[in-house]
Amino acid sequence: MQEAKVQLAAAQASPADQASRRLDRLRTVMQSLNEGQGRAASAADEGALQLRALGPQIQISVRAPAMSAEQRRLHQAQMSAWREELRDLLSQVQADEAATREDLARTRQWLLDRKLPGELLARHDQALRQFEQTAAALRLAAQATEAEMLPALTRALAPLDAQRRQPAAPSRSLPWRAPEPNKRQPADTRSAWFQHLLGSRDVRLAQAGSGLDGIHFEVPPEPSEAPVPADLAETPETQLSPALRAKALELGNNPVQIQNWVRNHIEWQPTWGALQSAQDTLDKRRGNAHDIASLQIALLRAAKIPARYQYGTISLPVAQVQNWLGSLAKPEVAQPLLSQGGIASKSVWSAGHINEVQLEHVWVRAYVNWAPSRGAKAGAASQHVNPVGPLNAWVDIDASYKQYQYSPGLDLKNQVPLDGAALLTAAQQGATVNEAEGWVQNLNQAAIQNQLSSYQNRLKSYIDQQAPNGTVGDVIGRKIVPVFAPPMLAGSLPFRVVFKAQQLSAVPPALQHRFSYRLYASAQDRLDDAPLLSFTEKTSQLVGKRLSLSYVPASQADADLIASYLPKPHADGSPIDPSEFPRSLPAYLIRLKPQIVLDGQVVASTQLGLTMGTPLYGQGGFSQFHDLQQWDLAEDETHSVGNATVFGLSAGGISGAQLNALKLRLEASKTKLQAGDLTGLSGEQITGDLLTATIWSWFAAAESHSRLSQNQAGVVETLGLSYGLFHAQAEPVYSWGLIRKVEFPGVNIDIGHVRLLGWSKNGQAGDWAQYMRLRGQYMSALEHAVPERFFSDRAKCNLVGEPDPKPGLPACPQGISAVKALALAAAQGQRIYTITQKVFQDNPGLVTSHLSAHNWDTRQRVQQALEAGQEVTIHQRPVLQDGWAGAGFVLLDPETGAGRYLIEGGGNGGSVPLLKALAMALGITSAALPFILIAAYISIFLISLIAALAWYLVFCEVDGSGFPSKGDIGNIAWSVMWFSALAGMTVGPIASFVIAVVTSGLQNHACF
Repeated sequence: MQEAKVQLAAAQASPADQASRRLDRLRTVMQSLNEGQGRAASAADEGALQLRALGPQIQISVRAPAMSAEQRRLHQAQMSAWREELRDLLSQVQADEAATREDLARTRQWLLDRKLPGELLARHDQALRQFEQTAAALRLAAQATEAEMLPALTRALAPLDAQRRQPAAPSRSLPWRAPEPNKRQPADTRSAWFQHLLGSRDVRLAQAGSGLDGIHFEVPPEPSEAPVPADLAETPETQLSPALRAKALELGNNPVQIQNWVRNHIEWQPTWGALQSAQDTLDKRRGNAHDIASLQIALLRAAKIPARYQYGTISLPVAQVQNWLGSLAKPEVAQPLLSQGGIASKSVWSAGHINEVQLEHVWVRAYVNWAPSRGAKAGAASQHVNPVGPLNAWVDIDASYKQYQYSPGLDLKNQVPLDGAALLTAAQQGATVNEAEGWVQNLNQAAIQNQLSSYQNRLKSYIDQQAPNGTVGDVIGRKIVPVFAPPMLAGSLPFRVVFKAQQLSAVPPALQHRFSYRLYASAQDRLDDAPLLSFTEKTSQLVGKRLSLSYVPASQADADLIASYLPKPHADGSPIDPSEFPRSLPAYLIRLKPQIVLDGQVVASTQLGLTMGTPLYGQGGFSQFHDLQQWDLAEDETHSVGNATVFGLSAGGISGAQLNALKLRLEASKTKLQAGDLTGLSGEQITGDLLTATIWSWFAAAESHSRLSQNQAGVVETLGLSYGLFHAQAEPVYSWGLIRKVEFPGVNIDIGHVRLLGWSKNGQAGDWAQYMRLRGQYMSALEHAVPERFFSDRAKCNLVGEPDPKPGLPACPQGISAVKALALAAAQGQRIYTITQKVFQDNPGLVTSHLSAHNWDTRQRVQQALEAGQEVTIHQRPVLQDGWAGAGFVLLDPETGAGRYLIEGGGNGGSVPLLKALAMALGITSAALPFILIAAYISIFLISLIAALAWYLVFCEVDGSGFPSKGDIGNIAWSVMWFSALAGMTVGPIASFVIAVVTSGLQNHACF
C-alpha cells in the first residue's frame, strides 16, 4: 500500500519532474552497487582488517568475517536486482531527455517574452550546455560494458553530485547530550582567580573614586571605600529596562527589600558564567549565580545604590549542597552536577565520607547606608546612600544560595503503578520478534493503547479522590523557597568563604557566554573554516530577540526575474488568491545573497551571489560552561539558498514573557495588515516572527516537560545552552547536473544542539541514560507536534488526536519526526530494528542486506553510527506522510543516552507540509520582494498562528513554581507517570517499539 502511494505521487508529477526523480533513483542504485561491490570484496578477503566498536569511544581492528552461504546468496540476489533496475533506469532516463529540453525551452521563452536582462539568458544557455554534456555522458555510460558501466556512470553523474549536499563527516559527538564537565579545581589564590577572571584587558575593575551622578556626599567617604561611576553604570547584563526600574521602585529602592525579594523569588541554577540579562532573569524567575547577581545589581543601580560583583571560593556542608542542587539522595552526585554546569568544585573528605564541598561562586557587594539601620533606611530623602560617607559600608549580600523545601506530591508510582513488564507482554501478543537481528514486527498496538487507557483512567480517578482541588505541583511534587525576610542586612554571608577574590563592576568578557554562527559554501570550506559569513554575540544580548538568516536578490536582474513569476496586484484591489502563486521558481537562473538579521538589523552579510537551492553548511554553538574561551559547536546540514530561516536560542530556557511579547507583536502586525497599512513592516519581520513563535514554543514545551518529569523519574535536570533552526524550505529539484528549480513544500525544524545537565539523584548512571533516551524521544515528537499545531488552521481542518473533531472538516496536514516515522512504519507492519552493538557484530552486513530499501545516504549514516559504537533504531523501508517520503531513525550512545533524532533530508528534526502558496509566501517575504502581494494572505494565516500561541500561553506556560498554571492535571500527571514507568524498561527492540509508538502521540496528553 505504501509503495503504491509513492508510485502514485510520482506518476502525478510533470514529465520533467519524473525525469528528475528517475535520475535521483539512478544515483542511489549506482551508489548501492558500488557499496555492494566493496562489501563483497572485503568479505572475500578474510584477512582484511576492519574497525569494530567496543563502545562509543573505543574502536579496535578485527579480521573481516567471511560471508555465510545464505548471506552470499542474499547479497548476490540484491546485486542482481540493482543491476537490472539500473539498466531499466538508464533506458528511461534517455527517453526523458526530450521532456527536460522542452522544460528548459519554455523557461527561455519566458525570459524573452518578458524582456528580462541578457545576463539571465546567458545563465540559461550555460545551463543548457551543462544539461547536454551530462545527457551525452549518460548515453555513453548506457552503451558501456558491464564492467565499465559503473565507472562511466560515476563520471557522468559527477556534475550532479557536485551540486548536491555533500555527506556529513562521521561524528561520535551526538547533538543532544550533556556538556563537557569542568575538571578544574576551584581557585584558591589571588593569582589563580586573576587568571580565571581577567584574561582580557577589557575589564571594569572596581577602584576607589568619587563624583557619582545622582549621589550627593556632604562628607566624602574614605578614598579606599568610595564607589566609582562604573558601580552605577549599565552593562550588557544590567541594562535598566522599564520593568527593572519599576521593580526597584516597587521595592522602595531599598537594598533590604531588593535582597529579600530576589532571594525569595529567583531559583538558582547550577551553571557558571553570565547567560542572561537582568531582565531575562526577572522574566524567568531563575538563573545561575551570575544571572542572579546581575539582577540584584541592576535593581540596586536602578535605586542609585552602587553595587559590584564579588568573586570567591566558598565551602558548604555537603548536605546543604545536596538540598541546593535538588534534594540529591547521595553526596557523590553533587560534584558531577556542579562540574557539568562548569562550576569548579571539589569534595572534601573526612573519615571516609564527603564532609563538605568547595566551589567557585559570585555574589554582590552593595554600598548601603549602614549605620545604624544596616540598609533598612535611606540615608536621605532623595537617596538611599548616606550623605555622610563614613556611615555607609560595602556589604556582601547573596540571593543565590538558599535551602529549599521539597513537597513530594502524591505517591503515584506506588499507589497507581504502571507495570512496564505487563505492557511489554501485551505488546507481544501476535507479534514477531527476532532478537538475533534486532527487529520486531506487528506488535499489538491495540493492546498497548488499552493498557495505557486503563492506566490513565485509574490515575485520574486516584487524583480526583486524593487531590480534587490540587495543583500540578501538589500532585507530582514541587520545590519551595521558604520565605526569609529579615528587616535588615545581616552583614555576613550564609556560607564560609575559603578565598575572597576580586570585585568587579561588570562581568569580565572571560565569563560572558556567547553564541556564534558561521555559514559555509561547502563542507570543505567548513573544515578549512572559510565562512561566507559569521556572527558572534553575547547570549545576554540575544535572549528574546529575533535572529534570522534570510536571502536577498544578488542583483536587480534576480529581483526582476522572481517578480516576473509572482502574481500582479489586482486592478480592483482585491487580495491575491493562493492559487495564483507559482509552485516553483527556476533556481538555476536566480542568485541570492545570505544575511543574518538581528531584530531587523543586518549583522552579517556577504556580497557573493549564490544559486538558489544550493546546499550550504552551517556551524554554530556556544561557549563551553567549563571554559568560556572554548566553543561547543554543532554542524547543520539543512541550509539551502532561498530558505527563510530563524535561529531559536535557549539560554537556560524560554520565558513566558518573551513569548507573550512576540504574541503582542504578531497581533500588532495582523492589525496593520488587515488595515492595509504596511508602514514599518518588512517581509523579514513577518516571516521571522511567524517562524520564531514556533521554535521558541518548541523549546518552551521541552522545558515544561523537563520540569514535570524529572521529580517522578528520580533525576535532576537543568537546561543548558541550546539552539535550533526553523526553515520555510526552498527545496531543490536536481536534473542533469542542474538545480533546475526550487519548490516550497513546507517548514522544517532542525534542533541540532541540545545540552541537558543532570544526573540520577541516587547516582545511578543507567537511570540517567534511560531518562535521556526518553527525553530525546519526547522532544523528537515535539518536532512534528509543535509545527503541526502552529501551522494548522483549526477552523478549516481537524488536528491529529483532536478530542472534538468538527464534522465535515478534513484532517490537517501531518508532520513528520523521527519517532513519528517509526510509529507510522510500525502501524504499516514494517519491521522496527533496534541495532545494538551485539546485533551489529553478529550481523555485520545487516545494513546492506536488511535496509536496502533506504537510500544510500541513510544507509551510510546508519553504518557509520554503528561503526562508531552507537545504537540505531530505524524502520525497514521508507514511509510516506502527506507528500514527505523517507526514513526516520535514532542514533544513541547506549552508555549515556545522548542521541541524534533524524529524518531523511531534514537533519535533527521534523517537517510539516504547507499549502504551496503559504510556503512560498514565507520564503519570498524574507527575500525583500513585493510584500504587498501576499500581505492579505499572510494576515489571514496570522490569525490561526496567534491562536496557537495564545493556546500555548494558557495551557503550557509555567508559573513561578515551574509548572503549568492551567490545564488538565490528570493528563499532565499521566504524561509524567508513563514516562517514569517506561524509564524502567529493559533496553531492546520491543521497548524501543513501545516507546516510539506511545511518544509519537504524546501531544494528545500534555501541552502538545
